[in-house]
Amino acid sequence: MNPAKIIKNRVSMAGKAAAYSTTGRLLARKVMGLPEKSKVRSALTKRNLDDSVRRMTSEGLPKGTYYAKLTINNWKPHNGKPFSILQNGELVYGNQIEPPARGFPLEYRNIIVSSDNPRDFELDIDASFSIKIGRGSYTTPQQLKYDKQYDVEQHGDVYYSLRGNTTNPKKILLTFPGFGPSTSRISYAVSYLKALTDTDLKDTLMVCFQDRYLAAGSYMMVDNAGRPLYSRVRDVISGFASRFKVANEDILFFGASKGGSIAIHYAQEFEEAQLLLAVPQMSLPYYFNKPFFRNNLFQNQAISSLEQPQELLRRYFSEGRKIDYFYTNNDELSNHSLIEFAHDVPNLTKYRVNGVHGAVARAALPSMLGLMRQFLKPTSEKSFTCEQVREFPGDGTLQIQVRVDLESSKIGNANWFLEGTLGRTIFRQIMSNSQHPFVKYTADNQKLFGAYDSIDELASLTVLEDNGAVSKATLNHSFKALEGSASRLEVAASPLLLESAAPATYNMVNDEIFDQYRYVSQSVNGNGDTVEVRFTSDLNASDLTTNVDQDVAYLVAVEISDDNPLIDLIGLRLQILSGCEKLRLVDADDSLNETDWAALENTDWATLEMRKYSFASYTESNSLTL
Repeated sequence: MNPAKIIKNRVSMAGKAAAYSTTGRLLARKVMGLPEKSKVRSALTKRNLDDSVRRMTSEGLPKGTYYAKLTINNWKPHNGKPFSILQNGELVYGNQIEPPARGFPLEYRNIIVSSDNPRDFELDIDASFSIKIGRGSYTTPQQLKYDKQYDVEQHGDVYYSLRGNTTNPKKILLTFPGFGPSTSRISYAVSYLKALTDTDLKDTLMVCFQDRYLAAGSYMMVDNAGRPLYSRVRDVISGFASRFKVANEDILFFGASKGGSIAIHYAQEFEEAQLLLAVPQMSLPYYFNKPFFRNNLFQNQAISSLEQPQELLRRYFSEGRKIDYFYTNNDELSNHSLIEFAHDVPNLTKYRVNGVHGAVARAALPSMLGLMRQFLKPTSEKSFTCEQVREFPGDGTLQIQVRVDLESSKIGNANWFLEGTLGRTIFRQIMSNSQHPFVKYTADNQKLFGAYDSIDELASLTVLEDNGAVSKATLNHSFKALEGSASRLEVAASPLLLESAAPATYNMVNDEIFDQYRYVSQSVNGNGDTVEVRFTSDLNASDLTTNVDQDVAYLVAVEISDDNPLIDLIGLRLQILSGCEKLRLVDADDSLNETDWAALENTDWATLEMRKYSFASYTESNSLTL
């Protein structure tokens, strides 16, 4: 190479190193924090340097680590199919192809890589691509416009927007964002809640956090370098509380979907604070084992190693924290069989809303806005009259229709709920509006289930308006438990365990399907890479004590019956809980029928092995003792 070019390249490299040093980044952040019409910002704009300086403000990565922007050109033949980008043959990012916004290329920005040489990368699909690599993060004009519209601020490596009373608030409302489409031009959103007005927030500081990490967010668990974010975000929250002398009981954490999981994570040290949650994910590794996340967030060991939302929520239940939780039975990926069975928890109110995951927040928006406004400015509860109650029993289910007084039927912008108790927990089942405004009913997908709902404890009808008004009517009707129902509060939300010497029970629900299993489990080999799940008709059968292959890390015996509708899920949940690479499903005593085998063959795990064992020939060394 020409010596002059060598010198020029070295000078350029030295300049970049200085620009992206800690000092350079701090200076860039200070400059970009100036008003756009300031002399410095105007000069940058005139010389088209805004984007370059803005990239310098991004989070610093460890030496030898870079941000990458991948553009896939001829993506249409691969629409709906998975792809991976490989660096020297190793996976760095993958997703499932979705169409980009009309008129824009298909881009995946801020993939973290360890090479700045584009020739080190290849796609595993037959499509042309380009990749840009640099030390600063990549963005879009649409994201910049969005950030400006919502006044997103950067403070170190934490991003948020402020609303409401920023001078002397008496309360703090914290919001955390959900996910947008993976191909969106706006990868990083905020939960701004436009319906809340300046009047609503007159005495409240609202902090809307932005999950500005990795390609589309990291659940605010880790930064771009995989380092935990907890202390940095926690310090922002406690800093606001300290500065304005706001007590913890005057703080509300809100989030829907991904935002709900984040809210649970950051409420750890704020025991007296309130939580308002909608369809949060309870086990992130379990949720990430789906096409859009399997080759990105699922591969992030730093996220998997953190204490999971379900573990934190169980702790919050034991502490009696004030929690309002919206969910749907048609969301087992998120629920992980926790909220459906949670009962006798003080200060917990459960709101069951029909529909798929994404429909819950929309359907229950009046209630959630009403709860926020109750937090901002509490109002007294009103009463009305329920004139009639009718029951419509089904096969282990119950639907209910009520008639209310004419004046109450005129209430608008509200959700109507059947209300009962589950010990110290309040349970609310959303209802539908009839063509007659004075009639409310539980539709087919809103029915109650005798297996785990305390139907005989239903006592009132509750209306939550979006303005914060709450109205309640006594049902004056005696409900009877359905024939064959579980006894009151019998079905527990017990965690799945990898170490359980005595038989434990695990309950699962997926939409209308309820399933229950007894099992025992234990660790076998700390160096193993396999979870072996043995299905048997009798946990007490002596011939189940047998030695195991050397690759088995955990051995689990699961008792099955003639009907096992969710048999594939228990194996998958054990697999992901263990963090092992391989899953082995075993028929221990010819107890699996054709339906069971068909379900197990569809278990969504890449390294799946299925066997039938004859245990009579085995010894009892290295055995699982039942």
